[in-house]
Amino acid sequence: MSGSIDCVIVGGGPAGLTAALYLARYRRTARVFDAGESRARLIPVARNVPGFPSGINGEAWLAHLREQLTQYDVAPEHAQVEAIEAVSDGFRIDYRPMRGGDAEPVRAVHARRVLLAAGIRDALPTVPNADDLTRAGLFRLCPICDGYETEGKRIAMLGPAKCALLHAIFMRTFSRDVSVVASDLDALSGIEVDSAAASGVSLIALSKLEAPPGADQAVQIISPGGAIHVFDSVYPVMGCHPRSDVLGLDVERDEDGMVRTEKHQRTSIEHLYAAGDIVNTLNQISVASGEAAIAATAIHKSLPHNAR
Repeated sequence: MSGSIDCVIVGGGPAGLTAALYLARYRRTARVFDAGESRARLIPVARNVPGFPSGINGEAWLAHLREQLTQYDVAPEHAQVEAIEAVSDGFRIDYRPMRGGDAEPVRAVHARRVLLAAGIRDALPTVPNADDLTRAGLFRLCPICDGYETEGKRIAMLGPAKCALLHAIFMRTFSRDVSVVASDLDALSGIEVDSAAASGVSLIALSKLEAPPGADQAVQIISPGGAIHVFDSVYPVMGCHPRSDVLGLDVERDEDGMVRTEKHQRTSIEHLYAAGDIVNTLNQISVASGEAAIAATAIHKSLPHNAR
């Protein structure tokens, strides 16, 4: 196991990279292990990120932050964290470097602190090109981020009926043409059906989703009777999973499985912190960055003073 460092950051998305920037500027040693699966990489254009008046592509935003880190000699490592174990004065982190298609042996490093910033994994429709369709904006993950851009668009909220209806009513803020697409419409109560009608939300029974092969086409929903419904964008409301289920940590979680933290982003395990979408808060770049700044500052203050 290599020599001890101040902090290992698990995840190279908005939270992980922001935390690395803060820790580097606090003159702390940190390593970022990035499996390359940040959901930010799928964002076509984000127009609610402060400082980018024309919007910015998610992967471009991540690239900007990685470039910003280079002046501090911090480079995220393409690696999968396999396990984290609490040991004397910190943690042992087992990780596997990911270089092309070659299988790399598991390595280990000791860190005094660990920040979990691996985010979440969204459940998407089972089509082979789901990621490409998300990058193209045909599948969308965040009504908060891009609802403003849906004026005049045909929008479907796809998922369990009760959950999809709540999101559909929210989307009526932005579009007149919003539908709930679900295979369990009979789960809706009479009150919920009336609420959908009062809100101008259509209810469409799902038999099959046909995703287009290219980004210049619309998504088709086929109902049990054969009727075809065409949408400009589909929001899958199918749940998500925190990327922490294989790390071997008995950390306290909430009812959704997300990691619980207090106001300084500390978890139930001493010296273990969490920030970003892995914490059950508003899943936004600005929120993840803010939580990362709080966590990094708390980590710095928790370590022995490093005056020159």
